[in-house]
Amino acid sequence: MDSLTHIVLGGAIGDKLLGNKIGRKAFWIGALAKTFPDFDLLYSGLNDPRKYVLYHRSYTHSFFVEFLTAFPMAYLFYILFKKKISYKEWFILWIVCLWGHSLVDIFTNYGTRIFLPFSKQLVSLNNISIADLFLTIPILILVIVALFFKNNSTPRNRIMTGALTYSVLYFGMTFVNKAVANNHFEKSIKANQISVQQSMSNPTILNNILWYYIGNSDSNLIVGEYSLLQNSDSIKWHYFPIHKNALSRSQSKDARMLEWFSQGFYITEKSGDTLNVFIPKFGRGDLDKAATKETFIFYYQIYYANHQWQLKAIQPSKENMNYKAAFSQLIDKIQHGNY
Repeated sequence: MDSLTHIVLGGAIGDKLLGNKIGRKAFWIGALAKTFPDFDLLYSGLNDPRKYVLYHRSYTHSFFVEFLTAFPMAYLFYILFKKKISYKEWFILWIVCLWGHSLVDIFTNYGTRIFLPFSKQLVSLNNISIADLFLTIPILILVIVALFFKNNSTPRNRIMTGALTYSVLYFGMTFVNKAVANNHFEKSIKANQISVQQSMSNPTILNNILWYYIGNSDSNLIVGEYSLLQNSDSIKWHYFPIHKNALSRSQSKDARMLEWFSQGFYITEKSGDTLNVFIPKFGRGDLDKAATKETFIFYYQIYYANHQWQLKAIQPSKENMNYKAAFSQLIDKIQHGNY
C-alpha cells in the first residue's frame, strides 16, 4: 500500500490507543510505527531492480520479524517517555501498527513475504490497488479534521473511530467488488470458450471499480478489463504469446527471480540478445494500446554485458508520461468499461 495510507491509518491507531495520554505525539508515533516496515527501502532502494524485487516487502514485513521488532521499539519509547506509559501499552501500539502494515499490504498484488524466515511465499489477495484514492482521501480528510479538536475530546475520538471504521468497511467492500467482477470475467471466459489454467484479478490503479483479469493458457496470456459501472457485460480480451521457453532457458539467476516474482504471470520477448520480461500482474499501463511494450509500460530487461548478467527495469520517463491524459483515460474506463 502507498505510504500516505499507512501514515494516516497508523496515526489514527496511535491517537486511539495513546492520544489520551500523550496527545498529538501519539498520532505521529503511530504513523512512524505503521510505516516502519517500509524502511527496507533504505537498503533495497528504488533504483536497483534486483535489490528491490528481492528485499522489498521481505523480512521487515514478516509477522515473525515484526513480532520481534515490537519488543525493542516498545522499550525504546517506554524509556523516551520516562516510563509514564506502561511497556505493555507501547508494545500493543507497535505490534498493531507493524502487523497492520503487512495485513494491508497483502491486499495488494505486489506479493508480501509475511511468513519469512520459514517460507519465501509471496502472499497477495489481489483485491485493492497499491494506491486507491477512494480509500485514502476520505481517511485523510477525517484524520485532518479530527486533529483540529482537542486531545481526548469526544468529537476527535469519534472522528478517528470513523476513519478506522471506514477503512475496515472499505477493505470488506473490496471482497464484494472482486466477487462481482470475477463473476463477469468467468462468464465471458466461458462464453468465448477461452481455456485458462491459472488466473487472477485485481483492481486498476487508484480505484476499486475498474478491474482487470489475467489468465494463462498453454502458450498465451489473456488480459481483459471490466468496470462495475459499465452497462454492457462485454469484455474485450487481449492475447499475448508467453514464450515460456525463453525465460526457462536463460542462464541468468535473474530469470528465476522474475519467474518467482511474477507468481506465474509473465510474458517474454526477445530483442536481439536482450530478453524483455513483462510482469502483467500489475495490469496494463495504457488501456487503449495492444502492443506489449505499449500497454505494459513497466518491464524488465535481462542481458549479458561486462562479463556478467545484467538486470534493468524499464519505465517511461517523466517527460514521456502524460499524466493528465492517463488519468482521463482511467476515468473514462471506470465510467464505461473497456470493450
